[in-house]
Amino acid sequence: NNTLDYDLSQFNWQDLILSIAQEKFPTVNSLELIHLTLSPTEIAELTLYVQDRFLDEEFSLMFDSFAENYIKPLIGNAEYLIKRQPTLNVVIPNQTKVGRRLPFHQGIFYDNGRGQGTIWMPVTECYDSNSMWVIDLDPSRKITKDVINFKWSVDRFEEECMKHAYPVTLKPGQAHLFNQEIIH
Repeated sequence: NNTLDYDLSQFNWQDLILSIAQEKFPTVNSLELIHLTLSPTEIAELTLYVQDRFLDEEFSLMFDSFAENYIKPLIGNAEYLIKRQPTLNVVIPNQTKVGRRLPFHQGIFYDNGRGQGTIWMPVTECYDSNSMWVIDLDPSRKITKDVINFKWSVDRFEEECMKHAYPVTLKPGQAHLFNQEIIH
């Protein structure tokens, strides 16, 4: 649950994703304001398009280089794997009004092992309600146990998460690293 600074001139994911977006939707000129240019359906199409492009060798080599430069030094000589196809999530303002919502969750809810880590690299500035919210490790573990033991409803789970969650403040050139037990 820490921030990593990286060289934006070497790994400018924001400009890269914008250029890929413009291949499909030439009218997109800002990732921050994409919701003003594209409909929610078009944004969903765009995320799939960008993710498919991430499978190109050029991008795989960039992801490998990023991991070699920034992740390997954090884990020493331990072996690691990189997800074959990184995920692009686009969260728009007032997303629930258009039937979209990204609820609190953590990796083990999706069968991700505890040994996995997440590198969250936003491509726009993130702050307050314009960010991912996280919960520290100990409260995440307690909430997870309570969800399982007491079979909490989604509403009860969300309510408890909001008592402990805080926004991650980042700008392009920063990433947030966290493990699968962190509720986010």
